[in-house]
Amino acid sequence: IKVTQASKATTAADRFKVLLSRCKWLSQQDVSSELEGCSGLKGLQERMGDYNVEREYVTLVVLTHSETEMSAAYFVGTSVPGVPDTGPWLFVTDHGKSRIDKRPGFSYHSLRPSRVSPDLSVPDHIPKPDYWSTGDPIAERTSEARNVPPVLNATQAEGMRRACRLGRQILDAAHAIVRPGTTTDEIDRVVHNVTIEGGAYPAPLHYHDFPKSVCTSVNEVVCHGIPDLRELEAGDLVNVDVSAILDGYHTDLNETFAVGDISVEKKALIKGTHDALFKAIQLCKPGTFYRDLGAVITKHVNELGFQVDKTYCGHGIGEFFHCAPNIPHYAGNKAKYVMKPGHCFTIEPMINMGSWKDTHWPDGWTAVTKDGKPSAQFEHTLLLNESGVEILTRKIAHVSAAMLGDVAQMEPTGFVPPNGCYAQRLRLLFV
Repeated sequence: IKVTQASKATTAADRFKVLLSRCKWLSQQDVSSELEGCSGLKGLQERMGDYNVEREYVTLVVLTHSETEMSAAYFVGTSVPGVPDTGPWLFVTDHGKSRIDKRPGFSYHSLRPSRVSPDLSVPDHIPKPDYWSTGDPIAERTSEARNVPPVLNATQAEGMRRACRLGRQILDAAHAIVRPGTTTDEIDRVVHNVTIEGGAYPAPLHYHDFPKSVCTSVNEVVCHGIPDLRELEAGDLVNVDVSAILDGYHTDLNETFAVGDISVEKKALIKGTHDALFKAIQLCKPGTFYRDLGAVITKHVNELGFQVDKTYCGHGIGEFFHCAPNIPHYAGNKAKYVMKPGHCFTIEPMINMGSWKDTHWPDGWTAVTKDGKPSAQFEHTLLLNESGVEILTRKIAHVSAAMLGDVAQMEPTGFVPPNGCYAQRLRLLFV
Protein backbone atom coordinates (compact mmCIF):
# COMPACT_ATOMS: atom_id res chain seq x y z
CA ILE A 1 0.00 0.00 0.00
CA LYS A 2 1.58 3.29 -1.04
CA VAL A 3 0.72 6.21 1.21
CA THR A 4 2.01 9.58 -0.03
CA GLN A 5 1.74 13.27 0.67
CA ALA A 6 0.19 13.64 -2.80
CA SER A 7 -3.02 12.10 -1.46
CA LYS A 8 -6.13 14.29 -1.41
CA ALA A 9 -6.33 13.69 2.34
CA THR A 10 -5.49 16.77 4.42
CA THR A 11 -4.35 15.08 7.63
CA ALA A 12 -1.94 12.30 8.49
CA ALA A 13 -4.79 10.30 9.98
CA ASP A 14 -6.77 10.45 6.71
CA ARG A 15 -3.72 9.56 4.64
CA PHE A 16 -3.22 6.40 6.64
CA LYS A 17 -6.85 5.25 6.81
CA VAL A 18 -6.33 2.77 3.98
CA LEU A 19 -3.33 1.29 5.71
CA LEU A 20 -4.98 1.27 9.12
CA SER A 21 -8.02 -0.57 7.72
CA ARG A 22 -5.74 -3.56 7.15
CA CYS A 23 -4.07 -3.38 10.56
CA LYS A 24 -5.01 -4.94 13.85
CA TRP A 25 -3.65 -5.14 17.36
CA LEU A 26 -2.24 -8.48 18.48
CA SER A 27 -1.18 -9.51 21.95
CA GLN A 28 2.29 -10.92 22.42
CA GLN A 29 0.78 -14.38 22.90
CA ASP A 30 -1.27 -14.19 19.69
CA VAL A 31 1.64 -13.29 17.42
CA SER A 32 3.22 -16.74 17.42
CA SER A 33 -0.01 -18.63 16.76
CA GLU A 34 -1.33 -16.25 14.09
CA LEU A 35 1.96 -16.02 12.19
CA GLU A 36 3.13 -19.60 12.48
CA GLY A 37 5.53 -20.41 9.66
CA CYS A 38 6.11 -16.73 8.77
CA SER A 39 9.74 -15.79 8.00
CA GLY A 40 11.45 -12.70 9.35
CA LEU A 41 10.35 -13.08 13.00
CA LYS A 42 13.73 -14.01 14.47
CA GLY A 43 14.28 -12.14 17.74
CA LEU A 44 10.76 -10.68 17.82
CA GLN A 45 9.58 -12.47 20.95
CA GLU A 46 12.71 -11.40 22.85
CA ARG A 47 12.32 -7.80 21.68
CA MET A 48 8.66 -7.70 22.70
CA GLY A 49 9.65 -9.03 26.08
CA ASP A 50 12.03 -6.22 26.99
CA TYR A 51 10.68 -3.05 25.34
CA ASN A 52 9.51 -0.12 27.48
CA VAL A 53 5.72 -0.36 27.37
CA GLU A 54 5.33 3.26 28.52
CA ARG A 55 7.46 4.77 25.73
CA GLU A 56 7.73 2.17 22.97
CA TYR A 57 5.59 0.04 20.68
CA VAL A 58 6.36 -2.76 18.24
CA THR A 59 5.13 -2.50 14.65
CA LEU A 60 5.00 -5.69 12.61
CA VAL A 61 4.48 -5.63 8.83
CA VAL A 62 3.45 -8.92 7.22
CA LEU A 63 3.42 -9.66 3.49
CA THR A 64 1.31 -12.58 2.25
CA HIS A 65 2.90 -14.15 -0.83
CA SER A 66 0.46 -17.05 -1.13
CA GLU A 67 -1.95 -19.01 1.02
CA THR A 68 0.98 -20.80 2.65
CA GLU A 69 3.86 -18.32 2.45
CA MET A 70 4.30 -15.15 4.53
CA SER A 71 7.26 -12.90 5.35
CA ALA A 72 7.53 -10.15 7.95
CA ALA A 73 9.60 -7.24 9.19
CA TYR A 74 9.33 -5.43 12.52
CA PHE A 75 10.64 -2.35 14.27
CA VAL A 76 10.28 -0.66 17.65
CA GLY A 77 8.87 2.88 17.61
CA THR A 78 9.19 5.52 20.32
CA SER A 79 6.41 7.80 21.51
CA VAL A 80 6.53 10.81 23.82
CA PRO A 81 4.39 10.56 26.97
CA GLY A 82 1.78 13.29 27.09
CA VAL A 83 2.27 14.33 23.45
CA PRO A 84 -0.42 13.20 21.00
CA ASP A 85 1.18 11.33 18.10
CA THR A 86 -1.91 10.48 16.08
CA GLY A 87 -1.28 13.23 13.51
CA PRO A 88 -1.20 15.47 11.81
CA TRP A 89 2.36 16.62 12.31
CA LEU A 90 2.63 20.39 12.57
CA PHE A 91 4.69 23.28 11.20
CA VAL A 92 7.21 24.94 13.51
CA THR A 93 6.99 28.65 14.33
CA ASP A 94 8.41 31.12 16.86
CA HIS A 95 11.91 29.58 17.07
CA GLY A 96 10.46 26.20 18.01
CA LYS A 97 8.17 27.44 20.78
CA SER A 98 4.94 26.97 18.79
CA ARG A 99 3.40 24.67 16.17
CA ILE A 100 0.60 25.39 13.72
CA ASP A 101 -1.44 23.31 11.26
CA LYS A 102 -0.85 25.51 8.18
CA ARG A 103 2.43 26.23 6.41
CA PRO A 104 3.46 29.85 7.21
CA GLY A 105 3.45 32.29 4.33
CA PHE A 106 6.84 33.24 2.90
CA SER A 107 8.54 33.88 -0.46
CA TYR A 108 9.91 30.34 -0.67
CA HIS A 109 12.15 29.23 -3.53
CA SER A 110 12.24 25.56 -4.62
CA LEU A 111 12.25 24.21 -1.05
CA ARG A 112 9.39 24.54 1.43
CA PRO A 113 9.05 23.46 5.05
CA SER A 114 7.10 20.29 5.76
CA ARG A 115 5.38 19.05 8.89
CA VAL A 116 7.51 18.22 11.92
CA SER A 117 7.03 15.29 14.30
CA PRO A 118 6.75 15.59 18.10
CA ASP A 119 9.97 15.91 20.11
CA LEU A 120 11.77 12.63 20.78
CA SER A 121 12.11 11.57 24.40
CA VAL A 122 15.38 11.36 26.34
CA PRO A 123 15.67 8.51 28.90
CA ASP A 124 16.02 9.38 32.55
CA HIS A 125 19.57 8.01 32.81
CA ILE A 126 20.94 10.52 30.29
CA PRO A 127 22.26 13.71 31.99
CA LYS A 128 20.43 16.74 30.62
CA PRO A 129 21.62 20.34 30.22
CA ASP A 130 19.87 23.22 31.95
CA TYR A 131 18.01 24.20 28.77
CA TRP A 132 16.32 20.79 28.48
CA SER A 133 13.21 22.03 30.25
CA THR A 134 13.42 25.79 29.70
CA GLY A 135 15.10 26.32 26.34
CA ASP A 136 17.50 28.79 27.98
CA PRO A 137 21.19 27.74 28.30
CA ILE A 138 21.71 29.86 31.42
CA ALA A 139 25.08 28.37 32.44
CA GLU A 140 26.53 29.01 28.98
CA ARG A 141 24.97 32.45 28.64
CA THR A 142 26.39 33.67 31.96
CA SER A 143 29.81 31.99 31.74
CA GLU A 144 33.07 33.92 31.49
CA ALA A 145 33.90 31.51 28.64
CA ARG A 146 31.60 33.63 26.47
CA ASN A 147 34.19 36.41 26.68
CA VAL A 148 37.56 34.68 27.08
CA PRO A 149 38.56 31.45 25.25
CA PRO A 150 38.99 28.62 27.77
CA VAL A 151 42.33 26.79 27.85
CA LEU A 152 41.72 23.08 28.27
CA ASN A 153 43.87 20.99 30.61
CA ALA A 154 44.82 17.37 29.87
CA THR A 155 41.70 15.93 31.54
CA GLN A 156 39.40 18.27 29.64
CA ALA A 157 41.19 17.58 26.37
CA GLU A 158 40.68 13.85 26.81
CA GLY A 159 36.99 14.43 27.57
CA MET A 160 36.71 16.33 24.29
CA ARG A 161 38.39 13.49 22.40
CA ARG A 162 35.87 10.97 23.75
CA ALA A 163 32.93 13.22 22.90
CA CYS A 164 34.24 13.88 19.40
CA ARG A 165 34.85 10.21 18.66
CA LEU A 166 31.19 9.61 19.47
CA GLY A 167 30.19 12.59 17.33
CA ARG A 168 31.99 11.03 14.36
CA GLN A 169 30.17 7.73 14.89
CA ILE A 170 26.83 9.56 15.02
CA LEU A 171 27.48 11.46 11.79
CA ASP A 172 28.62 8.28 10.00
CA ALA A 173 25.39 6.55 11.09
CA ALA A 174 23.36 9.44 9.66
CA HIS A 175 25.35 9.37 6.42
CA ALA A 176 24.58 5.67 5.99
CA ILE A 177 20.86 6.34 5.44
CA VAL A 178 21.18 9.36 3.11
CA ARG A 179 19.47 8.36 -0.13
CA PRO A 180 16.45 9.38 -2.20
CA GLY A 181 13.25 8.69 -0.26
CA THR A 182 14.74 9.15 3.21
CA THR A 183 13.11 11.92 5.23
CA THR A 184 15.20 14.30 7.29
CA ASP A 185 12.96 13.27 10.20
CA GLU A 186 14.35 9.77 9.82
CA ILE A 187 17.90 11.18 9.89
CA ASP A 188 16.92 12.93 13.14
CA ARG A 189 15.64 9.66 14.60
CA VAL A 190 18.88 7.84 13.75
CA VAL A 191 21.02 10.64 15.19
CA HIS A 192 18.87 10.76 18.34
CA ASN A 193 19.00 7.01 18.93
CA VAL A 194 22.75 6.62 18.27
CA THR A 195 23.44 9.57 20.58
CA ILE A 196 21.37 8.04 23.38
CA GLU A 197 22.95 4.62 22.84
CA GLY A 198 26.35 6.30 23.28
CA GLY A 199 25.27 7.68 26.67
CA ALA A 200 25.11 11.26 25.40
CA TYR A 201 22.54 14.03 25.08
CA PRO A 202 21.74 15.47 21.60
CA ALA A 203 22.87 19.07 22.16
CA PRO A 204 20.53 20.82 19.67
CA LEU A 205 17.39 19.42 21.34
CA HIS A 206 15.66 22.37 23.11
CA TYR A 207 18.76 24.60 22.80
CA HIS A 208 17.08 28.01 22.53
CA ASP A 209 13.91 25.93 21.87
CA PHE A 210 15.25 24.13 18.78
CA PRO A 211 12.81 21.20 18.42
CA LYS A 212 15.04 18.43 17.09
CA SER A 213 18.23 16.48 17.83
CA VAL A 214 20.14 17.43 14.67
CA CYS A 215 20.15 20.15 12.01
CA THR A 216 19.49 18.97 8.44
CA SER A 217 20.01 21.65 5.79
CA VAL A 218 18.83 20.82 2.26
CA ASN A 219 19.82 22.65 -0.96
CA GLU A 220 19.42 26.42 -0.36
CA VAL A 221 19.30 26.02 3.43
CA VAL A 222 22.52 27.53 4.79
CA CYS A 223 22.22 26.08 8.30
CA HIS A 224 19.87 25.18 11.16
CA GLY A 225 17.35 23.32 9.01
CA ILE A 226 14.68 21.53 11.08
CA PRO A 227 14.18 17.82 10.23
CA ASP A 228 10.71 17.22 8.79
CA LEU A 229 8.50 14.96 6.69
CA ARG A 230 9.98 15.91 3.29
CA GLU A 231 11.67 13.04 1.47
CA LEU A 232 15.14 13.66 0.03
CA GLU A 233 15.20 13.65 -3.76
CA ALA A 234 17.89 12.66 -6.24
CA GLY A 235 19.96 15.77 -6.99
CA ASP A 236 19.58 17.26 -3.49
CA LEU A 237 22.37 18.35 -1.20
CA VAL A 238 21.85 17.69 2.50
CA ASN A 239 24.07 18.91 5.33
CA VAL A 240 23.87 16.97 8.59
CA ASP A 241 25.13 18.92 11.62
CA VAL A 242 25.72 16.71 14.68
CA SER A 243 26.31 17.94 18.23
CA ALA A 244 26.28 15.82 21.38
CA ILE A 245 27.14 16.20 25.07
CA LEU A 246 29.08 13.27 26.57
CA ASP A 247 30.16 13.42 30.22
CA GLY A 248 29.86 17.21 30.16
CA TYR A 249 31.85 17.80 26.94
CA HIS A 250 30.45 18.89 23.57
CA THR A 251 31.21 17.67 20.08
CA ASP A 252 30.26 19.57 16.91
CA LEU A 253 30.78 18.48 13.30
CA ASN A 254 28.95 18.46 10.00
CA GLU A 255 29.28 17.38 6.38
CA THR A 256 27.33 17.99 3.19
CA PHE A 257 26.24 14.87 1.31
CA ALA A 258 25.04 14.27 -2.23
CA VAL A 259 21.67 12.55 -2.66
CA GLY A 260 21.81 10.41 -5.79
CA ASP A 261 23.32 12.01 -8.89
CA ILE A 262 23.96 15.72 -8.51
CA SER A 263 25.02 18.39 -10.97
CA VAL A 264 28.63 19.23 -11.78
CA GLU A 265 28.06 22.64 -10.19
CA LYS A 266 26.92 21.11 -6.91
CA LYS A 267 29.89 18.74 -6.88
CA ALA A 268 32.19 21.73 -7.31
CA LEU A 269 30.42 23.53 -4.45
CA ILE A 270 30.86 20.54 -2.13
CA LYS A 271 34.53 20.10 -2.96
CA GLY A 272 35.27 23.82 -2.82
CA THR A 273 33.68 24.09 0.62
CA HIS A 274 35.54 21.08 1.96
CA ASP A 275 38.87 22.30 0.58
CA ALA A 276 38.31 25.76 2.06
CA LEU A 277 37.87 24.21 5.51
CA PHE A 278 41.15 22.32 5.22
CA LYS A 279 43.03 25.34 3.92
CA ALA A 280 41.93 27.12 7.11
CA ILE A 281 42.92 24.14 9.26
CA GLN A 282 46.37 24.25 7.67
CA LEU A 283 46.89 27.70 9.24
CA CYS A 284 46.01 26.54 12.76
CA LYS A 285 48.95 26.66 15.14
CA PRO A 286 49.93 28.70 18.18
CA GLY A 287 50.38 32.37 17.30
CA THR A 288 47.88 32.48 14.41
CA PHE A 289 45.24 35.21 14.58
CA TYR A 290 41.73 33.82 14.37
CA ARG A 291 40.77 36.65 12.05
CA ASP A 292 43.26 35.39 9.43
CA LEU A 293 41.26 32.22 8.71
CA GLY A 294 38.56 34.16 6.89
CA ALA A 295 40.97 35.49 4.28
CA VAL A 296 42.19 32.08 3.12
CA ILE A 297 38.64 30.69 3.00
CA THR A 298 37.34 33.68 1.05
CA LYS A 299 40.22 33.65 -1.45
CA HIS A 300 39.72 29.98 -2.23
CA VAL A 301 35.96 30.03 -2.74
CA ASN A 302 35.90 33.36 -4.59
CA GLU A 303 38.33 31.92 -7.15
CA LEU A 304 35.74 29.19 -7.76
CA GLY A 305 32.92 31.69 -8.20
CA PHE A 306 31.33 31.09 -4.78
CA GLN A 307 30.78 33.36 -1.77
CA VAL A 308 31.15 33.00 1.99
CA ASP A 309 28.00 33.44 4.08
CA LYS A 310 28.78 36.20 6.58
CA THR A 311 26.02 35.68 9.15
CA TYR A 312 27.35 32.60 10.93
CA CYS A 313 30.78 31.73 12.31
CA GLY A 314 32.85 29.08 14.01
CA HIS A 315 33.15 29.17 17.80
CA GLY A 316 34.87 27.94 20.89
CA ILE A 317 33.57 24.68 22.34
CA GLY A 318 34.19 22.42 25.32
CA GLU A 319 32.11 22.36 28.48
CA PHE A 320 29.78 24.76 26.66
CA PHE A 321 28.19 24.40 23.24
CA HIS A 322 29.24 27.91 22.14
CA CYS A 323 31.87 30.12 23.75
CA ALA A 324 34.78 32.38 22.81
CA PRO A 325 36.35 32.84 20.37
CA ASN A 326 34.00 33.70 17.52
CA ILE A 327 35.61 32.71 14.21
CA PRO A 328 34.17 34.46 11.11
CA HIS A 329 34.86 32.78 7.77
CA TYR A 330 35.02 35.90 5.58
CA ALA A 331 37.97 38.19 4.77
CA GLY A 332 38.40 41.48 6.60
CA ASN A 333 36.69 40.37 9.81
CA LYS A 334 37.61 41.84 13.20
CA ALA A 335 37.77 38.63 15.26
CA LYS A 336 39.74 38.87 18.50
CA TYR A 337 42.36 36.56 20.04
CA VAL A 338 45.39 34.60 18.99
CA MET A 339 45.52 30.79 18.95
CA LYS A 340 47.09 29.20 22.02
CA PRO A 341 47.70 25.56 23.05
CA GLY A 342 44.59 24.26 24.79
CA HIS A 343 42.15 26.31 22.71
CA CYS A 344 39.30 24.16 21.38
CA PHE A 345 37.09 25.51 18.61
CA THR A 346 35.21 24.80 15.39
CA ILE A 347 35.75 26.00 11.84
CA GLU A 348 32.58 25.57 9.77
CA PRO A 349 32.44 27.67 6.58
CA MET A 350 29.05 28.01 4.87
CA ILE A 351 29.66 28.60 1.17
CA ASN A 352 26.92 29.78 -1.21
CA MET A 353 26.80 29.11 -4.94
CA GLY A 354 25.34 32.59 -5.49
CA SER A 355 25.15 35.63 -3.22
CA TRP A 356 26.49 35.56 0.34
CA LYS A 357 23.26 37.08 1.63
CA ASP A 358 20.78 34.96 3.58
CA THR A 359 17.34 35.26 5.14
CA HIS A 360 15.20 33.17 7.49
CA TRP A 361 12.03 31.13 7.20
CA PRO A 362 9.15 31.96 9.57
CA ASP A 363 10.18 29.12 11.91
CA GLY A 364 12.93 31.48 13.12
CA TRP A 365 15.69 28.88 12.71
CA THR A 366 16.07 27.89 9.06
CA ALA A 367 18.60 30.18 7.33
CA VAL A 368 18.33 30.10 3.51
CA THR A 369 20.19 31.83 0.70
CA LYS A 370 18.40 34.97 -0.36
CA ASP A 371 18.63 34.06 -4.06
CA GLY A 372 17.56 30.43 -3.58
CA LYS A 373 20.85 28.97 -4.84
CA PRO A 374 22.48 26.00 -3.05
CA SER A 375 24.76 26.26 -0.03
CA ALA A 376 27.24 23.76 1.42
CA GLN A 377 29.07 23.45 4.73
CA PHE A 378 31.71 21.32 6.46
CA GLU A 379 32.80 21.51 10.09
CA HIS A 380 35.41 20.04 12.38
CA THR A 381 36.14 20.47 16.09
CA LEU A 382 39.83 21.27 16.61
CA LEU A 383 42.22 21.28 19.57
CA LEU A 384 45.40 23.41 19.50
CA ASN A 385 48.58 21.76 20.79
CA GLU A 386 52.17 23.01 21.08
CA SER A 387 53.08 22.28 17.47
CA GLY A 388 49.82 22.46 15.52
CA VAL A 389 46.27 21.24 15.69
CA GLU A 390 44.42 18.00 16.31
CA ILE A 391 41.22 17.32 14.33
CA LEU A 392 39.10 15.77 17.07
CA THR A 393 36.20 14.91 14.75
CA ARG A 394 38.35 13.30 12.06
CA LYS A 395 37.02 10.29 10.21
CA ILE A 396 37.61 6.87 11.74
CA ALA A 397 39.25 5.35 8.66
CA HIS A 398 38.44 1.67 9.17
CA VAL A 399 34.83 2.37 10.17
CA SER A 400 34.12 4.85 7.38
CA ALA A 401 35.71 2.67 4.70
CA ALA A 402 33.81 -0.42 5.80
CA MET A 403 30.52 1.46 5.90
CA LEU A 404 30.85 3.40 2.67
CA GLY A 405 32.49 0.75 0.50
CA ASP A 406 33.65 1.72 -3.00
CA VAL A 407 32.85 5.44 -3.14
CA ALA A 408 34.27 8.55 -4.75
CA GLN A 409 37.12 10.19 -2.82
CA MET A 410 37.95 13.86 -2.62
CA GLU A 411 41.00 15.45 -1.11
CA PRO A 412 41.82 19.13 -0.88
CA THR A 413 44.21 20.07 -3.67
CA GLY A 414 47.73 20.61 -2.37
CA PHE A 415 46.73 20.11 1.28
CA VAL A 416 49.68 19.39 3.57
CA PRO A 417 48.69 18.84 7.22
CA PRO A 418 50.63 20.95 9.75
CA ASN A 419 52.58 19.28 12.53
CA GLY A 420 50.28 17.41 14.86
CA CYS A 421 47.34 17.60 12.43
CA TYR A 422 45.47 14.36 11.83
CA ALA A 423 44.16 14.64 8.27
CA GLN A 424 41.92 12.17 6.51
CA ARG A 425 40.20 11.77 3.19
CA LEU A 426 36.71 13.08 2.63
CA ARG A 427 34.46 10.39 1.22
CA LEU A 428 31.31 11.30 -0.65
CA LEU A 429 28.62 8.70 -1.08
CA PHE A 430 26.63 9.01 -4.31
CA VAL A 431 23.59 6.76 -3.96
